[in-house]
Amino acid sequence: MDRTMKRKAAAAAAAVALLAGGGVLAGCGSSTTDTAASTAAADAAAQPPNGVGTLPAEEILAKSQAAAKAATSVTVKGTMSEEGQDTSLDLVLGADSGEGTITTNGTVMNIKSVGGKNYFQVPGDGWATLLGAAGGPGEEAGKEIAALVGDKWLVLPANAASLDEDAGLVGLALSTIGMFIEKDPFFKDFIFSAERTFTVSGTGDVNGTPVVFLKDTSDGAVMAIQTVGEPYPVQIKAEAASDSSTMTFSNWNAPVSVTAPTEVIDVSKLAPVGALGNSRAAP
Repeated sequence: MDRTMKRKAAAAAAAVALLAGGGVLAGCGSSTTDTAASTAAADAAAQPPNGVGTLPAEEILAKSQAAAKAATSVTVKGTMSEEGQDTSLDLVLGADSGEGTITTNGTVMNIKSVGGKNYFQVPGDGWATLLGAAGGPGEEAGKEIAALVGDKWLVLPANAASLDEDAGLVGLALSTIGMFIEKDPFFKDFIFSAERTFTVSGTGDVNGTPVVFLKDTSDGAVMAIQTVGEPYPVQIKAEAASDSSTMTFSNWNAPVSVTAPTEVIDVSKLAPVGALGNSRAAP
């Protein structure tokens, strides 16, 4: 598993078992091979070379990061298997909005980011399942949250700095997960983190798209950068004895339209819920 991604997701993993074992961002186990991906690959292959395949790793990363930042949107897909936890994600990240799902062992979390706020929904008894997997009082706290929230959406305040006081670890965990649907923080903090060091390891293709491969010198994770058109990241993949991961990036600059949910509950209402909140009574 990617060590940098794992470390950056640790805060969320402490409270929400959805991120147990290291963090959703480290994982995906299957490459994108559907019709849309094949069409995108064909379109990309028809574009002129962008020249990054002959550059040093640092310059390739800088150009790819700039391209990702300038893009208006991207689709992120993948799955992860680690220590008995199977996690998949399917996200659409826009410049100022996003939405999608993160699924752990069959339990789905729906996520939306729109209007400067992040929204989360776990249908049915999913909260008890997710938090119960963390052990301790998690299952009971999850049941309380499920009873309080039902199928409504939890909303985080625009000012994330207030979460520690208002909602304990659950709020902090959801705030971290919320970074997954904000395009620029996602790529800056997780994909192109300054803590990562890569070397060029050759060229090839991913699902028909010509790429240059960059290998992380610390853990062997391999990132594929498109060598035609814009130098977008196409895939990041890592394999180890106990886990495997692959994440794919596609549908760059596709239109994104996200509507805020109407039935919502403020995350501060979770303050008195078990050990995962705090002792401050909700208003």
